[in-house]
Amino acid sequence: MKRIAYAGLVGSLLSAAVLTATATSAQAAARDGVCQTGEFCLYYNSGQLGSVSDFAGSIDDYGASQPECYDFKGAGAGQGLCVKNAAASVWNRTSGNVTVFFNSGYGGASQSVGSGVKANLNATLKNQNASHRFGGSTGSSYGAPGTNPHPEAITRAPSATARTQFVDNEIARLTGETQCFVGDYRTYQESTSNHNTGNALDCTISSAIGTYPNATQKAQGWKLAEWVKQYAVRLQVRYVIWDGKIWSVGRASEGWRTYTGGSGVTGGHYDHVHVSIQNRYGD
Repeated sequence: MKRIAYAGLVGSLLSAAVLTATATSAQAAARDGVCQTGEFCLYYNSGQLGSVSDFAGSIDDYGASQPECYDFKGAGAGQGLCVKNAAASVWNRTSGNVTVFFNSGYGGASQSVGSGVKANLNATLKNQNASHRFGGSTGSSYGAPGTNPHPEAITRAPSATARTQFVDNEIARLTGETQCFVGDYRTYQESTSNHNTGNALDCTISSAIGTYPNATQKAQGWKLAEWVKQYAVRLQVRYVIWDGKIWSVGRASEGWRTYTGGSGVTGGHYDHVHVSIQNRYGD
């Protein structure tokens, strides 16, 4: 099992560059009803018309009523209304994919919008949208894994079962993620836990366990999590946890749900993607 450790400018030119970068970042971060570079924007009307609501990050629930909801802030039709189930078009001014979802918690039907793309929401999502995620639904950009040929089995951590090792090998081969491991035997968990029986992997995404990922790492984590979700049946995966969300084969129709089994950077799975393999035990 793998256990992998984890000419500048000067003078006024440097000052100018820093000030420009800071101003641009601040503009993109402010929800001011103006679609800035680095933001994902929802419009009340088709064709990027009407009031706009601009975002600099993922939102797992737009909220249903004022004053808690995210609203349309720009001038024009729809200004002041809640965004949830009211957007008709989008403009992705970020550097990566953004995916709009029918349900809160990144669930249900979805539409992925490429970097720089202006688009009308499709018939399923027009005025029926509840969340969006930066970097989501990009798993298909990785190749399809082989079908896991190994039967369910148990071993003792830190060893992996053959079924789990197959998943680890396919992740490394097709996604380039090589920091996945079973980990040591966890005396604070039941002996039948998936980690203790060699039937779970933790794939470190941030710079180190205990550290929140930066924006690029977070998007990469979602890319891996979505890929595992996409091929869960083929890989014999039971569930995936990442970024405070959980998806399971048994409740696939609910999409990504809020994870309540832990808190903090590691307990909430913000620094690593957890992959549980199907076996005879529930956890």
